[in-house]
Amino acid sequence: MRTKKGMISAQFNWVFILVAGVLILLFFGSLVLKAKESSDIAIAETVLTNMQTIMTGAEVSVRTINPIEIPNEEIKVSCNSLSVGKISKPITKNKIVFAPETIDGTTLLAWAFNWNAPYHVTNFLYLTTPNIKYVFINSPGTEAEKIFNLLPDKINKKKVDFSNVPNTGNYIKLIFFNKPGIPSLPSNLNNFPDNKVSAINVKTGSNEIEFYKKKGNRLESTGNADYLGDPMILGAVFSGNYEDYECNVKKARNKLNIVSMVYRERTSKLSDSVGGICKSYYDIPSRDYSTASIDQIISDVSLIESHNKYLQSFSCPTIY
Repeated sequence: MRTKKGMISAQFNWVFILVAGVLILLFFGSLVLKAKESSDIAIAETVLTNMQTIMTGAEVSVRTINPIEIPNEEIKVSCNSLSVGKISKPITKNKIVFAPETIDGTTLLAWAFNWNAPYHVTNFLYLTTPNIKYVFINSPGTEAEKIFNLLPDKINKKKVDFSNVPNTGNYIKLIFFNKPGIPSLPSNLNNFPDNKVSAINVKTGSNEIEFYKKKGNRLESTGNADYLGDPMILGAVFSGNYEDYECNVKKARNKLNIVSMVYRERTSKLSDSVGGICKSYYDIPSRDYSTASIDQIISDVSLIESHNKYLQSFSCPTIY
């Protein structure tokens, strides 16, 4: 009887030791996981803070491309935020950043370009990496050449015929100009992952840009947006998707509206203070550019440019 009780007691002790061991392992395991999570959060916070500093610095260095070494962390970029893992930081409504959806690797390319309509409105910031290949396909013509040449040499860019599209690289962005209908997908990209290929088609006759994503062996439209000037075409080149491009264009239109109100106030005061031939050229359009059509904006920009030239030729104070 005692032997049987002793055996039961021994078995209970072993079970107790086993359970206690598991609990101890779980406790220390949770400490390790919490420490790792805290470390990941700290790294994410540092990366995002550094990215915001980089963006502020690059935005003022107009037309100068800045290769910047960054930690090898996946950074998600949208129109309104930057994120690493579960941590995100906002991009303010005054900052217009055209970028791919994901930035990875250890080198960030940051480039800024001034946007005028016709006076200076703001600077656009473009972000990319050497891992993304920008491929201009069968793009003869003045506008296509101009956009290709505007891109700095440090950008991974290429001009090719349709049959010679490279199928190497981490990500490929196809750029078409004035292609009728939906462009075909080059056959050598059929086996490329769908999320690694996208495209745009710039329609210079109507100031529109069509966005596409890869779906199997074809391109599928995701949206159509307006553009005003080469900086916005460049924005479409660098944008990861239609939604982020459209969001940034809305930001730009809002900024144009605010800046235009300042110029209208200035020209009104100038008109009150001068006479003669100068006075009539201070009559400039009053319009809400956040909602105006692209044709209305283009017409107003042309008119303001014309008035400014006349004012200059008559030695009058200019609008801008």
